[in-house]
Amino acid sequence: HHVHPCPACGIIYRADEHHPPILPLRAQLPMQLSGSWVSTHCEVRPAVLFLTRYFIFHGNNHTWEGYYYHYSDPLCKQPTFTIYASGHYTQGIPSSKVRGGTELAFKVTQARVTPMDQVTVTMLNSSEPGSCGLTSSWRARVEQDITPTNGCLALGIKLPHTEYELFKTEQDTEEHSLLYIGERPTDGSSPDSPAKRPTSYQAPLIQCAGAPEELSSYLSLKYVGKKDANGNEALKPLPVAFLLFIALLFLR
Repeated sequence: HHVHPCPACGIIYRADEHHPPILPLRAQLPMQLSGSWVSTHCEVRPAVLFLTRYFIFHGNNHTWEGYYYHYSDPLCKQPTFTIYASGHYTQGIPSSKVRGGTELAFKVTQARVTPMDQVTVTMLNSSEPGSCGLTSSWRARVEQDITPTNGCLALGIKLPHTEYELFKTEQDTEEHSLLYIGERPTDGSSPDSPAKRPTSYQAPLIQCAGAPEELSSYLSLKYVGKKDANGNEALKPLPVAFLLFIALLFLR
């Protein structure tokens, strides 16, 4: 009764346990990953993890970039660490198990980590030598490449790494493009085999309007003044609130 007319509301109202509601099928949108997608709110993961996500997909060469902003609180106000990952993905095929879903395989070949609080810095500096970046070199808000050490054991990151994914695109009532990515296993692991491919979805990401390449360049290159452990220019992650603010500006 909140939206008029509401055909689905009437169908559900007239249904009963002997005559369940049969809702009209929605047209399936083609899977077009190109562009930038961002979380709409703070998300939760197993093991009391909270994060927001920002993805950039380059459809012309099937490469992708992802920013994972982790926090210690459910409001995503207290940052703990940020992960930047990149790699490539396969051509999608229709899912045989989930109607409307598309199956893809994502390979992670590079990753960088930025600890955002002293607790994370201490944990990373206490990790086994050679298992997570340069030994005892971590500093708060300084990014470090963990590709040479094949990931970061302390954070559960292994490189190279393949994840078997389930994707779906839809539009909301205001015709904003939404991207659904497969839900993570409840034990905190990753879908690293076809048998662990998701059959349900996480909260949707919303597509950032405007030119995807310009937006991605702005977000990933406008980081200055920070050096990594090797003395090179290091990326400093923008606050997630600013990312969402930029996304909302484009949408408006």
